[in-house]
Amino acid sequence: MSEDRFLERLRGDAQKLRYEPGDATLTRLAAKIRARINQPSVPQLIAGWFRPLAASLGAVGLAACIGLFFVDRSDAGSVSADPIEISMAGDVYSVGP
Repeated sequence: MSEDRFLERLRGDAQKLRYEPGDATLTRLAAKIRARINQPSVPQLIAGWFRPLAASLGAVGLAACIGLFFVDRSDAGSVSADPIEISMAGDVYSVGP
């Protein structure tokens, strides 16, 4: 056998990390207390909701502007100066500028 006590040192270090069933109640109680103490203030709550909402509305607005730009650009070449005539039931209807 070697004189290396690695496994014994490892067991000793791991002893501190071992789970004990009685610790669960204290851990849950401490977590509940910390959650109650660290509640966000009103400005923090508003900022937490406002930032994602503003970013979403900004993205929708940007997409709408880009869409309007391309729709306007594609419609500019398709407008004709001649009115369109539609004949229905003996009547003639004129649609256009």
